[in-house]
Amino acid sequence: MKSGAPPTVRQIYALAAVLCEKAGEEFPDTRGEASALIERLRVEQGRPAPWLDGQPPSQPTSRMRTRTRGTDKLARAVAAEVLRELG
Repeated sequence: MKSGAPPTVRQIYALAAVLCEKAGEEFPDTRGEASALIERLRVEQGRPAPWLDGQPPSQPTSRMRTRTRGTDKLARAVAAEVLRELG
């Protein structure tokens, strides 16, 4: 992969929409729907472990928040998957 600026938010949304379409999934309309879809897909992929009933994920540490600013790992993974699918 070439180095340079990370994908824009708009590009990430476009990639996610293409992946949803290819997977036969409806693109979520709300944050809640997006969270549920992400959680279901993660569980189906076997990572990470699903939340315990009634327990939200722990609050991110300042190190985690710093690391997730801008383009996070999920966005890069989505972009890489689209490139593999379209390539």
